[in-house]
Amino acid sequence: MSIDWTPLADLIETHDRFLLTTHVRPDGDALGSEVGMAGLLRQKGKDVRVVNSSRTPPRYDFLDPQGDFFEHFGSLAGQPDLADREVAIILDLSAWSQLGDMADLIRDFKGPRVVIDHHVSQDDLGALFLKDTTAEATGTLVVQATKALGAKFTKEVATGLLTAIAMDTGWFHHPNTKPDTLRTVADLVEAGAPINEIYRQLFERSSLGRLRLMGETLSGLKTVEDGRIAYATVTRESVERSGAIPQDTEDLIDFTVSLKGVEVGLLFFEQTHGGIKLSIRSRQGMDCARLAGLFGGGGHRAAAGATLPDPLSESIERVLAAVQQTLNIA
Repeated sequence: MSIDWTPLADLIETHDRFLLTTHVRPDGDALGSEVGMAGLLRQKGKDVRVVNSSRTPPRYDFLDPQGDFFEHFGSLAGQPDLADREVAIILDLSAWSQLGDMADLIRDFKGPRVVIDHHVSQDDLGALFLKDTTAEATGTLVVQATKALGAKFTKEVATGLLTAIAMDTGWFHHPNTKPDTLRTVADLVEAGAPINEIYRQLFERSSLGRLRLMGETLSGLKTVEDGRIAYATVTRESVERSGAIPQDTEDLIDFTVSLKGVEVGLLFFEQTHGGIKLSIRSRQGMDCARLAGLFGGGGHRAAAGATLPDPLSESIERVLAAVQQTLNIA
């Protein structure tokens, strides 16, 4: 699917001050895409601020070595501090719920809103949607925009965009990895992205708390339906006990589908301020986005998520029943 980038080019031509934001609990695709888009805009002489609802996880601090690129909305004076922004570009999401504390600001935003995303689910955000659900990452779309608008892949931009694509393809082993994915990565490496250093920053800097949380989570892994479904839980107490932080749960879901014979993997994360964050993975064709949609969430066919209001035990019961029904129907 080819995106017409002309509307974005027109906005860049006619406006000077841009706001970039992404979803709560930002991952590598979200943050790397922001780095790439900010680089594109600044090459065009634009004033750019990158403001997110959530703080940047320590895992991705190498994308912001000076600590002044990503701004945390909760640490700012509030909406008037961003009143001079003329265009808002929302990356890697298409749902109001994913904007977190930034949602009200975006709802009230007076200027044009642009969404650049690759997720299937979509709310009416009152925005110009530049979207391709066949893309492996939002970072891929920013690569396309960079080329279409005649910007350059600096080392900083290339590093952000390679991070984006690498993380949303599971370091190029998920089914969404295509020949063009690797061609794009080759271009980014040629542009200066240090692929070996990026890997080290992402996967070889775990804190002791994260490793302890990983061990505790895996020790509690359970299977049902003769091993077709695997699920694990992360409680508030286990995070505190291990000395981890909530962001350390990223990637734990992948272990559920690393078990032989598992078709669907689930991770239930008890959030600090209430509710359960559900992550879903599939390796045998079950539509995760459709399942997540039953609980108000969304995502992709092979990977999706939702936020559940019920306590942990009730959430597990409800989701397992839905998965079992889906597998039996299938």
